[in-house]
Amino acid sequence: MLRRLWLGAGAVAVFAPLARDLAPPGLAGLGLSNAQFLAFELALALVAVFARQAARKGGGTSALLALAAALAGLWTVRFLGTDRAVFLPHDADVVAAALFLVAAVLFAAGLSGGRPIALLAGVALVAGYAGPLFVPQGAAPMPLASYASYLAFGSEGLLGRALDIMVTPVLAFVVFGAFFEASGGAEALARVALRRAAQSRSGAIKACILASGLFGAISGTAIANVMTTGAFSIPAMRRIGVRAETAAGIEAAASTAGQVMPPVMGAAAFLLADFVGLPYATVALASLLPALFVYLAMFRQADLVPLSDAGADAPPPPAEPLPARLALHLLPPGLLVLLLAGFELQPDRAALAGALACIGVGLVLGGPRALRAALRAGLGRLVGTGLQLLVIAGAMGLVLGVLNATGLAVAVAVGLSALGQHSLVLALALAGAAAFLLGMGMATVGVYVLAAALIAPGLIEAGVPPLAAHLFVLYCGILSMLTPPVALASLAASALAKADFAATARAALRFGWVLFAMPFAIVARPGLVGLGGSVAVGQAIAVTLVFLLAATQPGLRPVPRAGLAGLALGAVVWPGADWVSLAASALVAAVLLARRRSG
Repeated sequence: MLRRLWLGAGAVAVFAPLARDLAPPGLAGLGLSNAQFLAFELALALVAVFARQAARKGGGTSALLALAAALAGLWTVRFLGTDRAVFLPHDADVVAAALFLVAAVLFAAGLSGGRPIALLAGVALVAGYAGPLFVPQGAAPMPLASYASYLAFGSEGLLGRALDIMVTPVLAFVVFGAFFEASGGAEALARVALRRAAQSRSGAIKACILASGLFGAISGTAIANVMTTGAFSIPAMRRIGVRAETAAGIEAAASTAGQVMPPVMGAAAFLLADFVGLPYATVALASLLPALFVYLAMFRQADLVPLSDAGADAPPPPAEPLPARLALHLLPPGLLVLLLAGFELQPDRAALAGALACIGVGLVLGGPRALRAALRAGLGRLVGTGLQLLVIAGAMGLVLGVLNATGLAVAVAVGLSALGQHSLVLALALAGAAAFLLGMGMATVGVYVLAAALIAPGLIEAGVPPLAAHLFVLYCGILSMLTPPVALASLAASALAKADFAATARAALRFGWVLFAMPFAIVARPGLVGLGGSVAVGQAIAVTLVFLLAATQPGLRPVPRAGLAGLALGAVVWPGADWVSLAASALVAAVLLARRRSG
């Protein structure tokens, strides 16, 4: 019974936003305001999380929490529809509901795999309330009743921007990804990748990169990407002699890079568009070129895997026949991109259309019975992912509320801006390190929200274009997926490959170094994201491309390659005249061309 309860409540929470999109204007939201609908979604998520915990572990505490969450949710929806909600009174019922919701969200986030964000939010709540007590001659702390009510029911707390964006476009893309996988799309992408890349010794490695990029473009997390594509790509690399640690590291790096590949970008694309105030299609298009450069570098590195690892004498994996019917699986992603970029349809509606297309493809290729079985098998995973995102969004809302209430975000922005006036390089290094630390153990969307609120404003004040600043913190935030001590993507890949975790993380860093370089290239060359006009874009593409080619040039010893790459990197980040950068890039390109002609 409890299993049915959590699956049912979770399914309603995941699919209700889609139903609201499909409903006629008079029925959309069933008369609920946006704040009421967000409260409804959050309450369902809390009920489902606590009911799931009760079903798995037993005990009456979790069941009582589920019941309390349902009652608190009903009370909140009703309260937000009254005039009392405008003034956030200190009445006992308001304060009690606020305190319960705040505590319940923290607990639910911890139960859903978001312990780092739950811990961070808890520390932020305590610091935001008690911090003024430890500041000499500081302001008196906000009364507890006001503090709790503001965070629970204000527009900058639980029911604020993070939850709003998670409910509206992000859940729709989670549904699209689940339906795409259920229709056989993930398997089709794997077969397409292997077919296209199985023509050389490094074909299996390139297949891993290609498949991870394709699936990562619509996957919400690096770990899900690893577990999906790694299940076939790691064994494929192992069959041609790649060491287990190397294969796992390559998969971890390629899957993590999927978090910066449009259209989904680890569910951060929609938040990024909201933060910078640009249309989603503009953000996705601007983010495409840096992501393609990342995968270009990884593709070229596939040929640099040592022969002792890859086994030059091993035959390439057989090129499987590619039935024409598999091309149907490419229709839903193609439709999604067309609707987003070509017709500029709202992201949630485009994702809904893509999900419906997945159902159509599944019916045509597998039949109703097979599709029904696949959807039923994936329902628990879909609901679990949706619940995790909802409660983490609630916890992120609490952090954002504390930042706004205390003015900490403004203080950090002022500090970074002041540092940037003296040395932008130091400001970027500090900002990148902070984003990396914030990202340890957190999902992409969570670390981006924090970094966007806390770090990006300071970079913007220091003179970095807003879009470049937000992409900078996004790239830096996901690096902890590869880098110890946390390195969740490396951990998942090492488990699949039965490889040593530390060795896998080292291999992932060697293969994923371009993820460390790209955020600084974006800031140094905003033309990479379409800023500055056609000349700036052309120059940015030229110098960055030469750098990537130099850093991944096969046939060179490490020292000459490092020298050429260093010169080309200097051309990318050189702050002076453009002709100096272009001359340095031309010199490196001439050396590479001469090397290629000499064989």
